[in-house]
Amino acid sequence: MKKFNHSLLASIALITAGGANAAAFQLAEISTSGLGRAYAGEAAIADNASVVATNPALMTLFKRPEISFGGVYVDAKVNLEGEFTSDSPQVRGLLANKNANQSNIVPSAFVPNAYFVYPINEKFSVGGGMNVPFGLKTEFDSDYSAGVFGGKTDLTAINLNLSGAYRISEGLSFGLGVNALYTKAKLERTAGVGADLINARVSAQAGRPVKVLDSSDVVTRLQDNEWGFGWNAGLVYEFNERNRLGVAYHSPITVNYKDNSAFNRTLNRTDTAELDLDLPGYWEISGYHKVTDKFAFHYSYKYTNWKRFKELKATYNSDGTTALQKDEYFRGNSRIALGVSYEATDKLTLRSGIAYDETAADSYHSASIPDTDRTWYSLGATYKVTPDLSIDLAYAHLKGKKITFKEQQEKVPFAVNYTSKSSANLYGLNVNYRF
Repeated sequence: MKKFNHSLLASIALITAGGANAAAFQLAEISTSGLGRAYAGEAAIADNASVVATNPALMTLFKRPEISFGGVYVDAKVNLEGEFTSDSPQVRGLLANKNANQSNIVPSAFVPNAYFVYPINEKFSVGGGMNVPFGLKTEFDSDYSAGVFGGKTDLTAINLNLSGAYRISEGLSFGLGVNALYTKAKLERTAGVGADLINARVSAQAGRPVKVLDSSDVVTRLQDNEWGFGWNAGLVYEFNERNRLGVAYHSPITVNYKDNSAFNRTLNRTDTAELDLDLPGYWEISGYHKVTDKFAFHYSYKYTNWKRFKELKATYNSDGTTALQKDEYFRGNSRIALGVSYEATDKLTLRSGIAYDETAADSYHSASIPDTDRTWYSLGATYKVTPDLSIDLAYAHLKGKKITFKEQQEKVPFAVNYTSKSSANLYGLNVNYRF
């Protein structure tokens, strides 16, 4: 059974690795109903069992057991234009006719979710679920000219949650959950134009053409699958049936990776190396207000503490030599969302939302994590097939802000001036059933 569970999680990780659609490599796609309103009001709305992923305190609003499952398909478009620059006239000469352009660096992906809520009595409820809170995949051509900055970057985090909620008073409820995060990570960099520079230097020393390295040759590789653990908590206060406020918090998680075959070509070394990935904690405050029998508006403010993600640094166990070093300089970021919902008929509910999600990269952007400010425009609907069975559909368009940045590394004799353009279309489908 243990082997089966590990294989199942690895399979889910394989299909969910995609481009991040919140700041850095955080994913917002926890449900289809939330997608339809740009995830406005998530910590205060109890549309379905997906409350487990945001604010477990909302489970006290459920009178009957309920499940929800489905996912969001993410079709991202991220294009880079890059121009080489160097302080060395010789290097500039060798790179004069080359560029660092790359299109569609983020492949499309499916982000699944599944939840359940089970009310024990009028005061106490339990629930659990699976969602993908973090994920990133950027993939450049194997012979990409700036392979030391691009290459392959792949991270998927499958979160398994178990939560409980208790109604403290008529209006106030509290929820608490534990999270087990299964992560799959791989980072690979290639020589790119560095191969041309090394071959030119060796050829000059030998007095004849010599080729010792191809542009597609891997220069750094790290990969591992590991677990991390954390917790989450939430409060919800109901002023009445039409108005409520909610606040939710998710703890930071550190994942400790250990790759027994970490490769660094510069050091000519394949050995055991370790890397700590510091994932951020985040909190959200939301409101829900039903102003008429059919119309409601909702809002959220979310803050993610990305400033704890300062670097990616792997060191070899035996002597502490650095196998990989990349400074990130991330900062905490905010997300603001506003949404509305309208009960068009007894069977049909319509939603819409807009959100602004600021970058966590500040002025330190990178080709491998193409983060930028983004604006969400969302539409969604829920149709009740029967009194107990409903289907959620949603669509969102994300428009990223055009950015320019310079990427460089110590001991690399060139830098790249990048221009990045990004957008994404998201399509969601969930099925909900009450028992």
